[in-house]
Amino acid sequence: MSDPGSDPRIFLSTVLPRPNQQRLVTAVMLASVVVFVAVLPFAQWQLAQVWGFIPVYESAVVINDLVTAAMLVGQFTLLRSPGLLVLSSGYFFTATVAAVHMLSFPGLFSASGLLGAGPQTTAWLYMFWHGGFPLSLIGYALLQENERTRRIRWSRAVSPVLWAAGIVLLLAYGLTAMATQPSLLPAIMRGNGYTGAMSTTVSIVWMLNVLAAAILWRHRGHSLLNLWCTVVAVISAFEVALSAVFNHRRFDLGFYAGRAYGLVASSFVLVALIIEHARLYAMLVKALDNESAARAGALKKTQQLNAANEHLEQRVKDRTAQLSATNSELRLEITERKRAEHALERSREELRELAAISSRAREEERRRLSRELHDELAQSLAALKVDMQMLEHKLDATNAPVAERLGAMEHAVDDMIRATRRLASDLRPSMLDDLGLVPACRWLVESFQRRHRIQCELKIVPGHFELSEPFASTVYRVLQECLANVARHAGASAVHVRLLYEAPTVQLSVQDDGIGFDPAHPRKDLSFGLVGLRERAYLVRGSLSIESSPESGTLIELTIPQTMATSPQLPLPASGAGPKAM
Repeated sequence: MSDPGSDPRIFLSTVLPRPNQQRLVTAVMLASVVVFVAVLPFAQWQLAQVWGFIPVYESAVVINDLVTAAMLVGQFTLLRSPGLLVLSSGYFFTATVAAVHMLSFPGLFSASGLLGAGPQTTAWLYMFWHGGFPLSLIGYALLQENERTRRIRWSRAVSPVLWAAGIVLLLAYGLTAMATQPSLLPAIMRGNGYTGAMSTTVSIVWMLNVLAAAILWRHRGHSLLNLWCTVVAVISAFEVALSAVFNHRRFDLGFYAGRAYGLVASSFVLVALIIEHARLYAMLVKALDNESAARAGALKKTQQLNAANEHLEQRVKDRTAQLSATNSELRLEITERKRAEHALERSREELRELAAISSRAREEERRRLSRELHDELAQSLAALKVDMQMLEHKLDATNAPVAERLGAMEHAVDDMIRATRRLASDLRPSMLDDLGLVPACRWLVESFQRRHRIQCELKIVPGHFELSEPFASTVYRVLQECLANVARHAGASAVHVRLLYEAPTVQLSVQDDGIGFDPAHPRKDLSFGLVGLRERAYLVRGSLSIESSPESGTLIELTIPQTMATSPQLPLPASGAGPKAM
């Protein structure tokens, strides 16, 4: 079950007042004002001394306040609100002091009163009584402002209650002791009349009641208890005004009317609490009825569930028997599948190794052909050009046609030399072996820009680093194939190349602003190139991502998690012409 104190709707101290309750309180306060105004002009009319009025009135007040304090303590044990503890202590204080006041009233039980009372004892106890209670109302109102966040966190609610009761009894005892000592307090009574000091004393007490009424009026909307406490404070102020401010002496009309106000004030919160407890009892009966109905429904549901459970258990047994019959076959099939998966994985590894060997063989063959073209064919053509130039110098003017023919042959040899060098570079640039990856990539981008007239931006971070094989060849070949695809298919006007090395990862990205394509349905002439790029990335355990859409350009990113790179070095000097390096 949930904590009953967690529902703010069921407690007088937490439930918000309804409009009809606010109207009722307003009517009660207006009626009190009307009666007060009607009685005020006649407050000093002297009436008969009805000695039985005092014990009846004060006994009723004591009983009302004790019952109210007990019921507030009951709510405190659930809510642990410090404001409720202060308010219940105030009611307990008034009950205690009212009882002492009755016992010490002169002429009631003895000529001077019991408990060693003197002529001033009863009057001062009345002042303590009606000055202490508004202080508890003020404390309650101020503490209720932070009730949601400030709760007394004792392991047992009885501990703060006992402490509060002990403090109240000790305070009542101390005030009674003061009131019975004439030398400690000024005289405020002269027989049944008042002295001049009474005006000052009772004004302070009356102002405390007015202050309590004002503070509670400001907080009247916080809860229904706040609203009724406001009424109590207002009527208590009327009581003090009639009983001690505007009357003349004991047993006049103000004396009787004020105490009638006090009896009414002590009853409001008690009546509200009794009504609340009756409402809570009705809610409890309704909740028990609902719980009984729910329990009967749950019992019926349980019986239905038990029947369904037995049926399900039988079906489970039947199904378990079927599963047990096929379990051996499934185990065998799983074993075969695992064996096939292991064989497939071994085949993949072997294919990867074969592909890597094939790739290295191709690179070696490219390197060999590039060297032969560069070292043999290109050198032979260069030597042929030198011989032709020497022969041209030996011819005289009469052999002009021959000299012209030799010049044309020299130009043809120059074209052959350039074509041979370009072919050798396409097969494998010598600077990839001689200078490393970064200069080779710069040369490749510069050559692409000169050849195809496409603006290129190259960014290499750090400015120079080295990669071991086959990583360097893979990066170079992927860049070469990407640029070739841009030239053949993209129709781009600008290309952005990024080569980043952050140990132990190398990342290459090539982005163009061309026509783009749908990666899910590439053109056949383009799909073979993309397959080749993926195969190169696969061989070095890298990853290749392609982002493109029609009319939005293409971005190709190669990521190689290699661990063979050396430490970055200072960047090499860049050539004067070529792509913009960053």
